[in-house]
Amino acid sequence: MIRCQGFVCGCGHSGTTLIATILASHPDVYLPFEETNVFFKWTPLALYRYSKLKRAAFRAGKSALLEKTPRHVRRVDRIRRLVPGAKFVMPVRDGRDSVASLTRRLGDASASLDRWISDNSLVLAEQGSADVLIYRYEDLVEDPEAIVSKICAFLALSFRPNLLDYHRNPQRWLTSDASPKHADLRNRQINQPIYDGRGRWKRELGEAQLKELTEGRGKPLMEAFGYI
Repeated sequence: MIRCQGFVCGCGHSGTTLIATILASHPDVYLPFEETNVFFKWTPLALYRYSKLKRAAFRAGKSALLEKTPRHVRRVDRIRRLVPGAKFVMPVRDGRDSVASLTRRLGDASASLDRWISDNSLVLAEQGSADVLIYRYEDLVEDPEAIVSKICAFLALSFRPNLLDYHRNPQRWLTSDASPKHADLRNRQINQPIYDGRGRWKRELGEAQLKELTEGRGKPLMEAFGYI
């Protein structure tokens, strides 16, 4: 029986793959190592494809089904309607580091800034919802056991310290929309111990994006999540 159905979502490059990989190492968890985007599909097709994930979890003898598609943060209400009892885990990350990382991936600083603002505005709107857990990537780096334990409790999973040894059993995420170079880089990153990715913006972020985050459109979100 599937007791927990959880979704890891939020802005890309905020640690969604990292926490999904950690949780996937739990013996009770079934997680497909790909971004399904299933709830962007026509409703009958979405339900059919999601039911296939549930059957796969059941056949694997797992009691929790988790799915990670960052863009599902834009479909939270739809998921709530179609998956009663769904729970959402939403990491946030300092906008300066996220935008720097997104820009390196996408090659478009303006689009990266817009994405961070739009996706994290949706995350902030969910603050206080009983079925949503929001945490900061930086807090996971500082105290991984405390944050992972909190997430496990939220998902009704037993916390096991060896979850933090997830990298000892390397996984391969399927990234059909990414270049082979990016896919290899991401898989190397998530198959190592939790690393401190804070502060990359000091080397990589453009002045215009920095100003938008600290003085302009992104400032309310940066303040709300405690980054400035």
